[in-house]
Amino acid sequence: MKIKVCVSLTCLLLGSILAPPAMSEAKYKFKMTSITPKGSLTFKLFPKQIADKVAVVTDGKVAIKPFGGFVLASIFEGHKAVLDGRADMALHYPVFEINQNPASAFIGDMPGGMSATAKIFWVLGGGGKKLWAQYRNSMGLHGLFCGAIGSEIFAHSHKKIQNLSDLKGFKYRTAGANTWVMKKLGASPTLVPGPEVFTLLERKGVDGAEYLDPFGNYSLGIHKVAKYVVVPGIHAPGGLYELLMKKSTWDAFPEDIKKKIEIVCDSTMINAFSTLNANNADAIEKMSKNSKNEIVQLSPEFLAAVRKAGREWAEEKIKEQNAKGNPWMEKLARSYFAFQDKWKKNKIYYVTE
Repeated sequence: MKIKVCVSLTCLLLGSILAPPAMSEAKYKFKMTSITPKGSLTFKLFPKQIADKVAVVTDGKVAIKPFGGFVLASIFEGHKAVLDGRADMALHYPVFEINQNPASAFIGDMPGGMSATAKIFWVLGGGGKKLWAQYRNSMGLHGLFCGAIGSEIFAHSHKKIQNLSDLKGFKYRTAGANTWVMKKLGASPTLVPGPEVFTLLERKGVDGAEYLDPFGNYSLGIHKVAKYVVVPGIHAPGGLYELLMKKSTWDAFPEDIKKKIEIVCDSTMINAFSTLNANNADAIEKMSKNSKNEIVQLSPEFLAAVRKAGREWAEEKIKEQNAKGNPWMEKLARSYFAFQDKWKKNKIYYVTE
C-alpha cells in the first residue's frame, strides 16, 4: 500500500485550519465543573459541546477544560465551586441551590410552572435573561443560559396515580420545591440521592419516584421496576442550565469574546434541547409498547392543584426572602408568573404538535 504524504503549502495550511487549537496557546484558560459524569450523553451535549464550540469561535483564544461531576466539585455545588475558586466555570443546574436561593426555581424547575419552550421565550424575549443577570451579578456571579431540558416523568410508580385523591399517603421520592407542594397535597415526600432511585423503587421503599426525563429514566431501566409511568411532569415542566462564572471573569473578556460565547450558548441550547426531546419521544414510545408498563395521564384537577400549590410556595418564599432583605425572589416571581399567564391566555396561535 502506498501512502501519499502531503507536503504542499495548501495541505499545510489546510492542516493548520482543521487542527484544534492547543490549550497551551490560549489566552484565557478555564477549568469547568459540571453536573454529569464524563462520557455521559449529558456531558457530550453540554460541557463538551460548549468547550469545543468556544475554542472554534474564539480561534483558540478561550480554552475550557470540562470535568465530570464530583471531580472538581459535587454536582450540587457548581455555584459554590466557582465562588471559592475550585473551578473557573460551571455547567450548573440552578435547582440544586434552591434551599439557599429559592429564586433558582424559576430557572431550574418550578412545580406547575412553564414548559421549557415557554421558559425559553420568557428568558430570551420576555425579560427573564436581564433579571437573572442582575440577580447573579448581585452574588458576584455571571450566568449564561447554555442549555434546556424537557419535562420529567412525574413518577415511576407501584400505585396508579391519576387523581388528587390518589396522592393521600403516597410515599414519593422527590426534591426541591416539589417536596413542599406534594406534602401540601397529601403525599408523603422523601428525598434520596438520584443514583439510589432505582434500588429504592425496586425494593419498594417508596410507592413512586421522580428523577429524570423519559430518556434518562429509560436509560437507567427504572421502568423495569415499577408498572405505572405517570405523566406529564408537572412537578418539573422544563429547566435551563447555566454556564456560570465569576462576574469579574466575564467582565475581563473583550466585547467580541462575550458575543461569541453567547452565540455558543444559544447554539448549544437549541441543539441539545432538540436531541434530548427526540430521545424522550423514543423512550415514551418504547415504554408505551412495553406490556409491563402502563402510561397514566394525570387529571386536569391534579394539574391545576399542583399549579396552585406551586404559586403558594412561591408566595411563601417571597415573604421569607423579603424579610431577609432579599428582593430577587419577588422580582423574578412577578416577571415569571406574568409571562406564564400571558402565554397561557395568548398561545392560541401556537401549534404544539
